[in-house]
Amino acid sequence: MQEQTNDTKSAETLKKERKKKRFKKQLWISLLLILLLVLVCSVTVWARAGGGGGGSSGGGGGGGSSSGGSYSGGSGRSNPLSSLLSYIIMIFSIAGASIIFFVQRKKAKMKSKRQMTILNRLGDNWDHKDIQKQVEKGYFIIQECWRRKDITYGAEYLSERLKEEWITKLAWMDMRNEVVIQKHVKLLSAEPVFVVDKEGTDGDYLWYLIHGRMTGYYVDGETGVVVRGNTMPESFYEYWIFIFENGHWVLDEIKQKDEVDISQFAN
Repeated sequence: MQEQTNDTKSAETLKKERKKKRFKKQLWISLLLILLLVLVCSVTVWARAGGGGGGSSGGGGGGGSSSGGSYSGGSGRSNPLSSLLSYIIMIFSIAGASIIFFVQRKKAKMKSKRQMTILNRLGDNWDHKDIQKQVEKGYFIIQECWRRKDITYGAEYLSERLKEEWITKLAWMDMRNEVVIQKHVKLLSAEPVFVVDKEGTDGDYLWYLIHGRMTGYYVDGETGVVVRGNTMPESFYEYWIFIFENGHWVLDEIKQKDEVDISQFAN
C-alpha cells in the first residue's frame, strides 16, 4: 500500500515537472518570437533613397559565418531558465531604448521648432510650415528619383554634392544590372531635430528625422531574381540633412538611425 502511495506521488510529481517544463518552453518560444518581430522591424530597407545604409552589406556576410559557429556549440545543453532570463533582459533593453529614443526625439523636435520660430522672425528661409511642406513633398520625389535611377527627376531637391555622389552610386548599380523595386512607399512622420543658422542664408542647415515605410529591394535586370533587400514591408528611421543652397532647401546627406545619437540634439 505504501509503495502504491509513493508511486502515485512520484507520478504526480513527474506530471507537474513536465507541465512546468512545457510552460517554460512555450514562454521561451513566445519571447523569442517577440524578439524576432522587434529585430525584423529594424532591418535595413536597401532600395530606399541613397541605398539605405549600404554599409550593412558587409555585415550580412558576417552573419552567415556566425551561424556556423553556433552549430558547433549545439551539442551542449543550455539552461532553459538562464536562456529565458537572457531574452527577457534583451527585450526590456530594446523596449527601454525605444522609449528613450521617443522621448529624445520629441525634445529635439520641440527645441528645433522653437529655434525655427525665432529665426523666421530674423530671416526669410526658416518658415517651419513651408519647410515642412517641402520635406514631405520632397520625400516622395526623392524616393522616386532613386527608384528610376534618374537624378534629373529629383534634381531640384538635391544638393550639388549629393547629385555627384548619387551619380556614382547609380552608375555602379547599372554596371551590376540592378533594378530598384519600391512598393507602398509611405512617410509616417518628418520632424525637425537640429537647426544651424549661419551668417547670411547659404550654409544654413537643418536635420530632419524621417520615419518611413516601404517594400524595397533590388532585382537582376535580366533574370528578375532578387539580389538584395527585403521583399516584405519594412519601417525605418533616417536622418535627412538639408542645406539652404541657391535660394532653397535641398537634401545634402542621409544618415541611418544607428549612426547618430539623438540625445545630442535634445539637450
